[in-house]
Amino acid sequence: MNVWRINLKPSAAAGIDPRRLCLDKGIVGVGWQIDWQSEPVLWEDYERKAIEIYYNNGDKSWWPALNAIYNRIKTDDLIWTRDWQGIYYVGRIESDWHYETTPDFAQADIVNVRKCDWQKIGTIESAPGKLVNSFIPARTVQAVNDETVLLFSKILYNKKIGTTFYDIESLTGKDIYSLLSSSDCEDAIALYLQVEKGYMVIPSSCKSDTMTYEYELKHRETGRKAVVQVKNGYVDLSSDDYSGIESEIYLFTTKGNYRGLPKSNIHFIDTKTITDFMYQNLSLLPDRMKLWVSLTKV
Repeated sequence: MNVWRINLKPSAAAGIDPRRLCLDKGIVGVGWQIDWQSEPVLWEDYERKAIEIYYNNGDKSWWPALNAIYNRIKTDDLIWTRDWQGIYYVGRIESDWHYETTPDFAQADIVNVRKCDWQKIGTIESAPGKLVNSFIPARTVQAVNDETVLLFSKILYNKKIGTTFYDIESLTGKDIYSLLSSSDCEDAIALYLQVEKGYMVIPSSCKSDTMTYEYELKHRETGRKAVVQVKNGYVDLSSDDYSGIESEIYLFTTKGNYRGLPKSNIHFIDTKTITDFMYQNLSLLPDRMKLWVSLTKV
């Protein structure tokens, strides 16, 4: 099975919220309407007319979206979306494709649909980082090719419906860093430095395009500046690469090695230190991290 994401942003009539229609009626779908004469609309008739209207007139987005809705997405696949308030939902596909002919669907421009059991998840902190990033491309429907996102989605869906629809092996004792995203690791280090070391994160620095460090902090008592570099995976970090920065420097790699000559202002953070911190401060973690940590804790 696969996990998907969909941007529910068709050309709806004024005052119509297509996202709300999909969530309320338990469907997922896209637009690209045709003039139809009889019901039900068969796929062969729809495809022939849609090719004439959209494909032959240079609409490059029609076929990738319809191919996903009709062919690629399978029953029991999971799919994510978000509403206009930024609330995330995960849904389980429950049927094959059909064409909706009722006026409310036409006004919302949601006509190529499949039944979907939507479950409300929450704000951005509740969604996997790679899933959130997948909404950046303009493509309407897209597969999220990530085993961790798929596992996370299965666990969340089971939790929301209160039963084990998807079989999942126990994660107790598993490597937490194989489940956390890069942004999760950055959050863990930020929380650790604030709680344990007395620093405060400067939010605007998190938007910096520098490749040298992730964000800046200031010590709440001394005002001393600190910067952080975080790598998730088999990436080595060397103290020699940070010799020109006049501040405290905290380096963290989940599976790599620390290299270079020791320096008094450069601190290598051990993975066990952060693992213990997360287990001991579960209530401070973002919801998505809290789930991973609670499931892997021995």
